Amino acid sequence: MDYSQVAVPNRKLSLAMIVKNESRCLARCLQSVKGIVDEIVIADTGSTDDTTKIAREFGAKISNFDWVDDFAAARNFAIHQTTGDWILVLDGDEWVGENLAKEIPAFWRGKPAVGWVKQVSDFRRNNQTFRAQCMTPRLFPRGAHYEGRIHEQLISPLPRANLRGELWHDGYVDLQRKGDRNMKLLLAELERDPDNVYFLFQLASEYNAISQPEKAFGCLQKAFARVKPGDALAPNIAVDFLYTIMALKKFEAGIEAAARAEQYLGDFPDFFLVRGLFFMNLIRSNPAKYVSELPKIEQSFRRCLALGEDETRRSVHGSGTFLANYNLGVFYQAFGNSEGARRCFESAAAQGYEPAAALLEKMSGG
Repeated sequence: MDYSQVAVPNRKLSLAMIVKNESRCLARCLQSVKGIVDEIVIADTGSTDDTTKIAREFGAKISNFDWVDDFAAARNFAIHQTTGDWILVLDGDEWVGENLAKEIPAFWRGKPAVGWVKQVSDFRRNNQTFRAQCMTPRLFPRGAHYEGRIHEQLISPLPRANLRGELWHDGYVDLQRKGDRNMKLLLAELERDPDNVYFLFQLASEYNAISQPEKAFGCLQKAFARVKPGDALAPNIAVDFLYTIMALKKFEAGIEAAARAEQYLGDFPDFFLVRGLFFMNLIRSNPAKYVSELPKIEQSFRRCLALGEDETRRSVHGSGTFLANYNLGVFYQAFGNSEGARRCFESAAAQGYEPAAALLEKMSGG
């Protein structure tokens, strides 16, 4: 059925969700849009916990959807159950921040457009917690639909408009359950289309999330060889490839990858952050062989700081500010430039980066 052709006479905003066993976080999500949406519509794909009970407490309209290994089908089903002429799409492990909550009412009462919001997620790398952000389409007039069995894409001819507020996400809490599900679908898609750069990148992300860098390396190596410089995924494929190379100490492959990526990523702070870290690790692996590469470390972190934060692409928060300052400070400290190191650590600590504050304390004899 073409869900986009359903006639809706009344003017209101509907929340459309697909859920399964989200009792941990569903109330938080629904509370964040209380008073913003006129209707809550939930397509449940087989919950066995208190998910539907919680949804009913918020007045949600609940429909059961038999899971068919197709996220787009589930999204479109949920949209079909709505009666509003504008749709807000959320997942159970997300919640709308205060600033975004203030923006949404004015946006959907304005001119037709697809509202892209900033999704902010915490993740773990090398036993540290980092925060990444990316723009994702979540607010749109009726008529749009989804395509794609996994990592589904919104299809709409309407212009894009960016909202500034945050959509918070902590979906990496239960990686194993979601990873198993996602990998099954991604492997099926790659069996059908083995050179698809998008699915290779997403599968690599799943492997890295469960600490299987060797498998991630194979996917990213293939994706990096095939991605075109102008593709939207090109920056993140290059960055993730270099981090995976470092994890596996495949340094010769990294030298070539860094040189190639630099040709088209001169404006991406995340690339220069990983470039600086890569050359740090490269030189540590064999100082005598790679000492000539030393200037690239300082050059990379300074380039991060010159670029600043990237608000338009999937980016790790701090790549253009405190993470670059911290790592530049570590570099300076290693080569005896205590004053330079202190300045960098002070800048990073002022932005709340605790490892920098800890090093400052050590430098002060604390």
